[in-house]
Formats: sequence, structure tokens, C-alpha cells
Amino acid sequence: MQAVSSSGPMGEFQGKRVLITGSAGGLGRAFVEAFVAAGARVILADIDAPGMARAADELAPGAACITYDQGDLASIAALAEAAGPVDILLNNAAFLLVKPVLDTTPEEMGKILRVNLLGPIALARAVAEGMIARGEGGVILNMSSQLAFCGAEGRALYAVAKAGITQFTQTAAVEWTPKGVRVVGIAPGRINTAMTTYLRGDAAMQAAGIARVPAGRYGTPGEIARIVQFLCSPAADYVVGQTLLADGGYVLG
Repeated sequence: MQAVSSSGPMGEFQGKRVLITGSAGGLGRAFVEAFVAAGARVILADIDAPGMARAADELAPGAACITYDQGDLASIAALAEAAGPVDILLNNAAFLLVKPVLDTTPEEMGKILRVNLLGPIALARAVAEGMIARGEGGVILNMSSQLAFCGAEGRALYAVAKAGITQFTQTAAVEWTPKGVRVVGIAPGRINTAMTTYLRGDAAMQAAGIARVPAGRYGTPGEIARIVQFLCSPAADYVVGQTLLADGGYVLG
């Protein structure tokens, strides 16, 4: 099992190489900021090259930035090769389409499943192979969603993909933990990012959504980043294959 050395809150991941996908904005950008503050050497990866470059300039000057397409297996393989050895993978990149099932085209269904399910699995495989081959272990954190645990109108395919990621996290953990690669997941609820703009842009929809959350509010990217750091730290070494719901209690309603 990998032991990520801890030297206090600001240096817990000192010198660790952390690959963060979907790092141009939203949760990925928050992860970049948090892990840089904790001493990590981050590698940013995103399809949005300009946004990723801005994030690096503002939060991690000099960090490597790799442009790739999460929906393309060849591009994912190239990302894994370009990133080189990593200690932690934050498998975060995602694509959300809000559309009723009957209105979703086969092409759209294919893209949702490629980006949110097949792509993350392919990247996790490629990174895990390197971790195992080097014999140094590592941590892979997969991004699920509260939608893997509850129904949501207009987001069926996204929910299916995230449910698949949750199951993949369990199975990969069973296979890879004995080889030194710990696999965990996080399932955020409604967080204040660009992905939830469509919810927050409608006052009635936002009020209805918040009313269902026992915490009484949306979460923040910083809160999710702190949970992710815990899951990737030595303090969570005995947390294996679990996907932690961080949804303010939404699914309890």
C-alpha cells in the first residue's frame, strides 16, 4: 500500500505527483489549488487548453498542462504516457447533458458514456498499470455523483455512467489494492460550479433543490477538495473501494 508522506496540513502531499483531469475549472480547479497548497507537483489535464492554461498560470505556475479528449481512447493513452509516473490520479473530468431520455440521440448517449464511464476506466487502467509496474503503489480517486444513488429527470445517462464508475471503483479496489494501488471514490451532490449553473439560474428550481438538502445549501468546491485530500491521504489508508457521498444529505430526502 502506498504511503503518502505527511508533513502537516500545508505539506501533506509534498513532492507527490498528482494528475488532475478536468482541471480547467469547477472541482478540478479547486483540486489543483488544494494540492498545490499541500506541496504536490500537479499535472493538469483537460480538453479546454486555454482554461487549463489560465488555471495553471493562476494556481500552479510551471505545472505541466496536457490537452486531451476524455472521450477518445487513443487520446487517453497519450495522456497517461505524457504524464509519466504519478502517485495520485484524480479521475475528475466529466460531461453533463441535461435532456430527457426519449430526446437523447444515440450520438449523445455514446458521448455521455464514453466521457463519463469508458474514459475514466481507461485512464485508471493505464495509470494503475504504471503504478503496479513501478512497485511504488498509488491512489486513484474516481469522481462519481449523487446521481449514482438517486433518480434525476433529464440526467439518466449521466447517472448510469456515474453508477458504473461507483461499481468500477469497488471492483478495481478488489483487484488492485493487493498490488499497492488504493482505489476510492467521491460522489458530490449539488456544488457551486459551472456544471450546476442550470440549476442555480432558475430561482424556483434552486429553491426546490435546496429545500431537499438537509444542509440547507449547495456545497463549495473547496469543501469537496478537502474531502478528496483526506481520501488520498495516509489517514484514509484503510478506506478501500468506497465512494463517499458528499451531498449535504440530498439522497436522504
